[in-house]
Amino acid sequence: MNQEMVAMAKLFGQEKRVRGFVSKRKVGLAVFLCILMLQELAMAQPIEREYWVNIHSQGAAWVLRINDLNVRSHNSTVQHSISYPISTNLKEGQNRLSFIFAPLLEDQAGYLIKDNETGEYIQAPKEDFWVDVSIEAINTRTHEKERINTLQLRYDMDSKELVDAHQNPANVNGEVVHQTEHLRTRGEFQLSSPYRMVFGNGQSLEAERVDMSFRVLDPIPNFHWVEDATPLEDTPRLRHELRQAYQNVYRLFEEGDSDAILREGEAMWDRAGLLVAGGKNAREYISSLPVGSQLVGLSNEPGELELLPLMLSDDSAEDSLEFMGDGRLVRILPTPIRWSYSEDSDRSHKLPVVFYRTASGEWRLATVAS
Repeated sequence: MNQEMVAMAKLFGQEKRVRGFVSKRKVGLAVFLCILMLQELAMAQPIEREYWVNIHSQGAAWVLRINDLNVRSHNSTVQHSISYPISTNLKEGQNRLSFIFAPLLEDQAGYLIKDNETGEYIQAPKEDFWVDVSIEAINTRTHEKERINTLQLRYDMDSKELVDAHQNPANVNGEVVHQTEHLRTRGEFQLSSPYRMVFGNGQSLEAERVDMSFRVLDPIPNFHWVEDATPLEDTPRLRHELRQAYQNVYRLFEEGDSDAILREGEAMWDRAGLLVAGGKNAREYISSLPVGSQLVGLSNEPGELELLPLMLSDDSAEDSLEFMGDGRLVRILPTPIRWSYSEDSDRSHKLPVVFYRTASGEWRLATVAS
């Protein structure tokens, strides 16, 4: 295909010499389109690296986002460590890591302290708070790893301000790497406060937010919703329309219309298949997931999952909304679409979909967040 396009460009070049100025304009446009097609083909190739984030923290409840899309959350102050795949949260070029956290105070027995008047949990700079976040690229062929350190923070208890803390329990040698072959960062962070943090159960807390920029040099295509998603505002109309969007998607699962479900989520699942499954399309990607093929009705395995009733409150004003994507994506928490196993009601699966609204007022699936 690439050779044919190059030959086409050469053919247009010969035609340009014969037909003069008008042909020059047409030829220029054709060559430009060929270049764009070549670039698109190059971007559509699977990359040979998978990306992960490593999070170690103590002393705060938190939500981690990349490009303002939820990656993981932790709803207690106990020490916690986890690694999580983030390839689908990334794009080529500039990216943003956000650590949204609440340094909750405990009494001597370890219980969280509440304000007697407001009932809110009390927060303040803490000596035992620290966080260490790094990003890894792992070559899927050679298994070689490259890692950059992003956020390594604690509180300076004299100034009560956040400061860099390269040496911490997760990084005892104080190692700092800000540049590898495919990853770059300046190591500078920005603090925003206050910020509202929402957990998966719908509970929200006032929090602080720390952002840090980093660059990815792999040709990862941008998110499919970027050009179409419009800014959102929490209004009664938005809450009503968002409920309708959930009901429409739920109806497809209820009817077992796997083709329609795949069409709804094709863009996000195609991108996931490209980035984490060697270039599989949406159907192939979902079929390869242990539970995914059951959820969308592509298979009917033993121990069948049963779709639970849509879990929405009686009044949309009671819905706990979480906005992402710089205010252009939204979802309801707790996740309303869930399944349980017929033989074990304690085991369940959920589909934490996130929606966006187009300029024409259509609601579409943007991603599935954690």
